[in-house]
Formats: sequence, structure tokens, C-alpha cells
Amino acid sequence: MKNKNITQIALALSIAAVTPIAFAQEAGTADKKMEEKAMPEIKQGSLTNVIADSVTFKTLSAALKAAELDVTLGGNDNFTIFAPTDEAFQKLPEGTLQKLLLPENKEKLRSLLLYHVIAGNVMVADLKDDQKVKTMNGELLEIDIDGDEVKANDSKVYSVDTMATNGVMHSVGEVIVPESLDDFAGLED
Repeated sequence: MKNKNITQIALALSIAAVTPIAFAQEAGTADKKMEEKAMPEIKQGSLTNVIADSVTFKTLSAALKAAELDVTLGGNDNFTIFAPTDEAFQKLPEGTLQKLLLPENKEKLRSLLLYHVIAGNVMVADLKDDQKVKTMNGELLEIDIDGDEVKANDSKVYSVDTMATNGVMHSVGEVIVPESLDDFAGLED
């Protein structure tokens, strides 16, 4: 009988010793899950994904990540982006893009990229000639329509109305420069 009691006591002690470890491991897992949930998730089929999945917008995709706008354009809010192609970025003066990608110029890069973005879903058919639309950087973008040709601040819009789960993308042949950045590293309009 004594052996049975000793065995039960030993079993209870061993369970008691292991229980805090199990709870600690469970708590650690819960903390990790909380951290994962705190990170914004980029939606499948979002503007961020549409841009990243295209071979024509690799530079834009990298710039969006550097400016931390990939999460914004990958979220739930609806946006319209006039997306500069890789070729459009190549038209910038030599060294300008590299300078914009430096950490100390992050806000200038954000401003440049947000000048290509307007709130909501705006199809080309919704745009009007001589219309000025407010961009996400706060400055106005001028739309010119002549027949089938659409321009955003003199930059020709090539591919229109590419739909994403959270917005619309129109590709443009030039990086559109806001007035606030005209004097930055040769970024003249």
C-alpha cells in the first residue's frame, strides 16, 4: 500500500513539474500567433500582388516595398494606381532611383509613389478631360483625354482598368513627378 501511495505521489510530482513547461510552451505559441496577427496581411489578388506578379512592374514593386506602401496597397482599402512600368523608371536621370531608395529619402519616395495613387476605384471611363484629381500625397494630378488617348500629367496611359481585389491599375509610360519633388535629383516634369 505504501508503494502505491509513493507511486501516486511521484506521478503527481512529475505531472506538476511538467505542467508549467507545457503552459509556458502554449503561452509562447499564443504570443507568436498574436505577433503574426499584428502584422498586416497582403490580400491575394490585391494591387500589391498584381504589381509584384507582373514582369513589367518589378521596379515599382521594389519601390513600394522600400517605401512600405506594399502593405497599404495590399490591404482592404480601395485605390487606383497609375503604375509606372520598369521602362518608365529607366527614363529617370541616372542615379535618381538609387538615391530615392536610400533610407534617408524614404519620405520623398513615398511622396513620389503616392502621387501615382488616388483613393477608390476609378476606371478610365470615370475620368474626364481637364479633370484634376487629388492624389494620396495631397497634390493634384491632371487628366487629359483626347479621343482614346488618356494622359496623367502628360504621361500616356497605356494599359487601363486592370482590376485587383482592392482597386484598379492603369500603367503609365513615365514616372509622374509632383511639383513638390521637381528639384529632387533631376526629377523635373
